[in-house]
Amino acid sequence: MRRLLFFLLMISLLVVLTSCASTASSSTTQQFSLSRSTDSSSEVGMIFGNVVYSAGFYFPTTSDILDISLLKTDPTTGLVSEISHQRIRNLLKFPIQFTVRYDKADIGETDSCTLIVTLLADDEIKAQGIALLQRRDEGFAEAMVSVMAI
Repeated sequence: MRRLLFFLLMISLLVVLTSCASTASSSTTQQFSLSRSTDSSSEVGMIFGNVVYSAGFYFPTTSDILDISLLKTDPTTGLVSEISHQRIRNLLKFPIQFTVRYDKADIGETDSCTLIVTLLADDEIKAQGIALLQRRDEGFAEAMVSVMAI
């Protein structure tokens, strides 16, 4: 329950931040959806990055899981959608390198994208971090996500 509440709080914060960045005079109602595209003919994009633990030293155990969600926000509607999800198991040490694959057709030119990273230990959230991705001509810049203990 606590995990779900924290995840919803992070999503709400993301929606507020992206709506403030788009237009202040927009009267569009904020919406939330976890829909995915089923078109398999489009090109695959990749986001590379590292996850670091910002609160000092943390030694992961074999039961720890790193959960990475790639979200996009449509600036005109405020619609937030999860377009890719990855779980990394058997963590050895920090920093953790990752690669997130996504369908390029799922992201429009004006959409903003965010990574939400959650460290789970024994099915409880131990740390969480968020990173707004920067666009480049050929995709996204490498992401650095710092997770903080909860």
